[in-house]
Amino acid sequence: MPNLFYMARPVYGGWVSFTAHLSLKYNFPLFKIGSKTESKQRDYGYGAGYQNRAIDDLPSGKILITAIDKSYYEYLDTIPSGSYLVIHDPTEVSGKGKEPVLRNLSRFKIITIRESVKQFLKDTLGVKSKFILHPFYEYPFKKSPYPDRAVSISRVDFDKHTDIIIKANKMLDDPIDIYGAINRQYVFFKLKDMGFQKYYKGQFEKSFEELSNILKDAKFVVDMSVIKHDGGGSQYTFLEAIYNKCALVINRRWVEHFTTDFVDKKNCYIVADEKELADLLTASPNTAKVLKGARALLEPHIQVNWPKELP
Repeated sequence: MPNLFYMARPVYGGWVSFTAHLSLKYNFPLFKIGSKTESKQRDYGYGAGYQNRAIDDLPSGKILITAIDKSYYEYLDTIPSGSYLVIHDPTEVSGKGKEPVLRNLSRFKIITIRESVKQFLKDTLGVKSKFILHPFYEYPFKKSPYPDRAVSISRVDFDKHTDIIIKANKMLDDPIDIYGAINRQYVFFKLKDMGFQKYYKGQFEKSFEELSNILKDAKFVVDMSVIKHDGGGSQYTFLEAIYNKCALVINRRWVEHFTTDFVDKKNCYIVADEKELADLLTASPNTAKVLKGARALLEPHIQVNWPKELP
């Protein structure tokens, strides 16, 4: 059983969701690096707990780094060789300042959770990795008998293209409710003159109960994500939407030029721009077929066995 280490500053988003699902699903112990070792458990969110450990007092056994950012690069050289490191998307190994990660890739067993990232590492860095599906922890949720809302639960950020949602909202009589943690620079430079605050419902608590409360009345979950050199596969907003019986609406650029299981009107809806998004939501088609197809996408994430898959 590996010891999970969350070595990143963000407290919301895909890294956080991945770490919580991984810890809860397999009962993997979760740690953060702190100034000293603590005996008490702290609240990580989503019902998971973690313990702070000093870098010179790491627990015995394998270490699996669930996420890494520059705030924790100084500790990478101290992590034992043969530890696991999850690379979520190409930005984690691309651009300025990534030398500490690149230097340690050969020492670690690299895990990727989308095939596109596995291919990117191989093609650009010559790094082999083990692809393992996102794990999904099944939790209790509620669903209204006649859901009729459209919501966004992604981070509000450049790569999430929340601006497309706002442009669509201006064409809709019943606009998309926007939830999630915000990138203040993105809001200031891109959204401030678009009426963002009119549609923004706030940052929700890190709990599955609160997520269920948002999604129980939702017929559609809209995610306009586009990440350079990444796409085709799933991410936690997609999986949460499907699990909570919401029809997923995604950006065409997420699936273009990638091998993907996402198929328009079979297991999701795919739109190219704000007009197509607004037209879809105005038409509000019956989603029964899409929901059924989407469940088949979710099932492998529920069934995946990380303890057996880890190399």
